[in-house]
Amino acid sequence: MTTPTVRSAGSTIVDDESAIDPAELRDHVAPLARAVLAHALILGVAADLLLRSGFTGLGYPLWLTLLALGTLSLVWRAGRRIPREAAAWLLVAVAFGVGMAWRDEEGLQFLDFVATLFALGMTAIAIGDARAALLAARLRDTIWAGAAEIRSVAAGLVPLVVHDVSLPVAQRELQGRFRPIARAALIAVPLLVVFGSLLRDADPVFASLVALPELDIGAILSHVVVIGFFAWVVAGWARGALIADLTRRRAPEVLPFGLGMLDVTVALGTLNALFALYVATQFGWFFGGERFLQARTGLTAAEYARQGFFQMVWVVLLVVPLLVGTRAMLRPDRALERRHTALALPLIALLATMILSAMLRMRLYVQYYGLTTDRLYPLVLMGWLAVMLAWLALTVLRGAGRPFVAGAVMSGLATLVALHVTVPDVIVARVNLARARNADSAATPGLDIEHLARLGGDAVPLAIPAVLAPSRGAPGSAERVASDRARCNASMWLLRRTRWRAGDPLPDDGAAWRRWNGGAAEAQRVVRENTPALRAVTRATCVARPPRTGPAAAPATAPAGT
Repeated sequence: MTTPTVRSAGSTIVDDESAIDPAELRDHVAPLARAVLAHALILGVAADLLLRSGFTGLGYPLWLTLLALGTLSLVWRAGRRIPREAAAWLLVAVAFGVGMAWRDEEGLQFLDFVATLFALGMTAIAIGDARAALLAARLRDTIWAGAAEIRSVAAGLVPLVVHDVSLPVAQRELQGRFRPIARAALIAVPLLVVFGSLLRDADPVFASLVALPELDIGAILSHVVVIGFFAWVVAGWARGALIADLTRRRAPEVLPFGLGMLDVTVALGTLNALFALYVATQFGWFFGGERFLQARTGLTAAEYARQGFFQMVWVVLLVVPLLVGTRAMLRPDRALERRHTALALPLIALLATMILSAMLRMRLYVQYYGLTTDRLYPLVLMGWLAVMLAWLALTVLRGAGRPFVAGAVMSGLATLVALHVTVPDVIVARVNLARARNADSAATPGLDIEHLARLGGDAVPLAIPAVLAPSRGAPGSAERVASDRARCNASMWLLRRTRWRAGDPLPDDGAAWRRWNGGAAEAQRVVRENTPALRAVTRATCVARPPRTGPAAAPATAPAGT
C-alpha cells in the first residue's frame, strides 16, 4: 500500500512505504517527528512563560531566539546542514523581534511582527526546498511553497500525532516504553487523591504536613490554551520544513491559462488611457492653485488636500502586482513580451506622476492639519512603491524577473530598518513642532499638545518641553482656556501612562522584565526627571473653570489627584 511521500533524515524521498525497511523508517522519520513534537511542546511552554504579557517586550525576541536554536538542532537531528538563506532569515526574525522591544511605537511594532512572521515563513521554505526560496527562478514556486507551509501550520500537531510518530514500528516502540508508565500513573493518582483527602480530613496534624494543591481551573485553562496554540503553530511550521512532502509544493511548469496579444493590449491600454486622463486633471491644480480648485470643485486647498491620497496609495499598490502577474501569464511569444513592455512603461511613467501628485497633496494636508503616523506610513509606502516601479522596469520588463522579488523584499526590510533608526513618532513630533513654530496662527491651527503627548515613548522627550511651555493667549480668553485644557490633559496623560509603564506592582509583577521596552523605559526616565514640573502644570491648568452658559454647560471640577 502506498502512502504520502515522506522525507527522511537524509532528505531521501520515498514513494512506497512497503518498499522500505521498517527499521529505516523507525531510524529516520519517526525519531525526527518525535523530536519536532517535543520541540513544539517546549516552545509552547516557553511562550506561556515569555509571551503572556504581550509581544512588545524582551519576551518575544527571547522566544524567537529559542525557536531559532531549536530549529538548528532539528535540522542537525535530521542529518542535514542549515542552508545559508535559512540561517539568514532566522537572524532577520530575531533582529526584528529585538526591534519590537527597542521602539515604543505601535505601527512600527506591527510591521516588526509582520516581518518576523515573513522571515520565519521564508526560513521554512529555504529549509524545505532551496529551489523555492527567495531567489527562486519563478515567483510562483515561492508562492506555491508558502501556501504549502501555511497549510502545514494550519494542520499543526495532527499529522505528527496521527501519522508521523505513530508509524507502525515507532508505535510499537512507544507502546512498549510508555504504556506501563501510563498504566501505573492511572492507577496510583486516583488512589492518592481519594485516600489522601480522607486522611487530611481525619487528622489536622497530617493535614498541616500534607497539602493538596488548590487548583484554579480558569488559570489552568489559560495556560493550556497558550501552550497548545504555540505548540500547534510551531509543530506545523517545523513539520512543513523538515518532514512534509516538499515535491508537491512545486508549481506547475505551465499555467492553465495565458494572456494573448489582444488581452494585454486591452487591459494595459485601458489603464494607460484612464491614468492619462487622471494625470491631465492634476495639472489644473498643479498650476492653477486654489483659485482653480474653487472654480472647478468649490473646495478650498485645505478641503481638497483631505481627499484622495489613500485611494492613490491603493492604486499604486495594486498596479505593481498587476504588472508582475500579467508578465508571468504571457504566452511564450517575443512579440507579446515586447507589446507588454511597450504598454507597461508609459503606465509606470503615469504612476510616477500620480505618486508625485499624491505626495504634493499630502504635503498640503500636513501644512493645514499637521502630521500623524497614519499619514506618515502611507507616505513611506508610496516612496517605496515608487522605487519598486523603477526596479520593475529594470528587471521584469527586461526579462529578468528573478531578482525583482529579492530586491523588493530586501528594499522593504531596509526601509523598515530605516524607520527604526528615524522613528516615525519622533518624525511626527519634530514636524509638528517645526510647523507650530513657523505657522501663521491666524491661518493654521497651532500645536496639538494632546496628540504630541500620546505619541510613543520615543517622542516623549520632545513632548515634555511643549507641555511645560506657557499657555497661549491672554488670561481669560477662549484661546487660553483651550490651551490650558490641552496642557492639563497632556500632562496628566504623561504622568498616568508613565506610572503604568513603570511596572507598578501588578499581579504578575514577576514578569515585568519581559515587558521591558527601550522607548518606554526612556520615556519613563524623562518623565520621572520632570515629574515636579508636570505636576505643577496640572495644578496650574487642571482647575475648576467658570461654568459655561447654555444647556450644554457641565459642572467644572478639578481632576482627581491634582
